[in-house]
Amino acid sequence: MTRNFLLFLSCLLAITDTFASPFGLTYTYPFYTKDPNHLHGFRAAINYQPLSLIGSHWQIYFDAGYSHWWINAGSPHNNLSNYSIAPYFRYYFFKKPTLSPYAEVSIGLSYLTKTHLDDHNLGMHFAFQDQMGLGVAVGQNQRLFTTLGFLHYSNGSMCRMNAGI
Repeated sequence: MTRNFLLFLSCLLAITDTFASPFGLTYTYPFYTKDPNHLHGFRAAINYQPLSLIGSHWQIYFDAGYSHWWINAGSPHNNLSNYSIAPYFRYYFFKKPTLSPYAEVSIGLSYLTKTHLDDHNLGMHFAFQDQMGLGVAVGQNQRLFTTLGFLHYSNGSMCRMNAGI
């Protein structure tokens, strides 16, 4: 299955590198979580990059995503989903023809399908989605990105309970 997925991803990247489009796809997988019950999940998103928001060393793009998170514990509150929309600001340290390292930050809005995840009382269905990361753009047209970052959901103390994830 992994081999088929990698083949599909390679074909998708070849197509998106050939046909320029203001839209893109993002897939996020957590390598590490601070949760003692081993939080698992994924995030998938569609990105939109207006050409008017690309500078020589910066860009602003928009993201609409879906994520699903779960834990291995036997808690009745062992999973939740999330719908989000967010702007991103990306700053390139330098731009080269095939490799450009960057830093990016984002604060967006999200809707959590549940208000509890294990013993975390998230307080309400609304949450801010905060992200920051370091990454690199690669390829001839630099349409492939890889980022190592942090992702956090919190209601920003808008209600009494705010465990965050």
